[in-house]
Amino acid sequence: MRHAILSLIVLIAVFQALAARPALALEQITVSYPGPAIFFLPVEVARQRGFFMQQNLDVKLILTKSDVDRAALASGDIDFTLRAGSTVLSAARGLPVRILFVGTIKPFWALVVRPEVNSVKELKGKVMGVAGLAGSHHITTKAILRQNGLDPEKDAVFKVLNVGARIPALLSGSMDAGLLDYNEAFLAKKSGFKILLNAADHYSILSQAIGANLKKMREEPEQVKRFLKANVEGIKFMRENRQTAIDILMRWIKLEREAAEAIYQLSINNFTRDGTIEESLLKPVIDQQLAESKIKEVPLSQVADFSPLHQVLKEGR
Repeated sequence: MRHAILSLIVLIAVFQALAARPALALEQITVSYPGPAIFFLPVEVARQRGFFMQQNLDVKLILTKSDVDRAALASGDIDFTLRAGSTVLSAARGLPVRILFVGTIKPFWALVVRPEVNSVKELKGKVMGVAGLAGSHHITTKAILRQNGLDPEKDAVFKVLNVGARIPALLSGSMDAGLLDYNEAFLAKKSGFKILLNAADHYSILSQAIGANLKKMREEPEQVKRFLKANVEGIKFMRENRQTAIDILMRWIKLEREAAEAIYQLSINNFTRDGTIEESLLKPVIDQQLAESKIKEVPLSQVADFSPLHQVLKEGR
């Protein structure tokens, strides 16, 4: 009896000591991206559902332009980026960055034009809105122009506009056409503009991926793995919980339910299941992106490193 009482006293003391300890502070993580869009829904799902917090991470999404993003990722001023195209180009040019996780190789954009335009060829000499120069959005825009007999370097004027600024630019006349995210395209159509084509039917490109600095990967491998684990959970939850994912999409991008449901249905099968993709599928897409930017082909290992993700998936089995 006496032994039991002493054990109880010790146990109570241990609990009190644990309770008195300060809560472990969340690690602050900065993640750059072009702005709210369907590509990045898995990340927002992970954020809103608390998957990052479960990994002791406080993730801050920050809006950047592709040129600023490239420099910030290479220097380590940001922890991760969701910009796929600019990360691939940076890695191919020898900068110390790598792709760690692939969200999709499909562009979730529709080409929106003025109502009087009936073909891509009619966009010769027009102002095309792009998210940045040399990123995925710009590369896809140029590829579609080229497929339709136009020379992007001579026949189009490119104007950098972030998500949210393109419809006002169309309305003001400062932009004639552009690839708009599906949600923007729906809103533009309601404003009287025309959806000329769906980019996913015409081109494949590494549209959404997670990129990181090699120094980050080397010095903080466990944090990198925790970040990737939360993203795996986000993409899985988005696929398996349609209604909740649509609710998050509605709140995040401020969509009506009809539009959110249509966008989810158009997009869901374009995402990877866990951030992985076969090399035989990824390599040609990356080679094509590099060719569009006049960069010579490089080994996939210079652009991507999926070993941390494979470790996460192995540990989760």
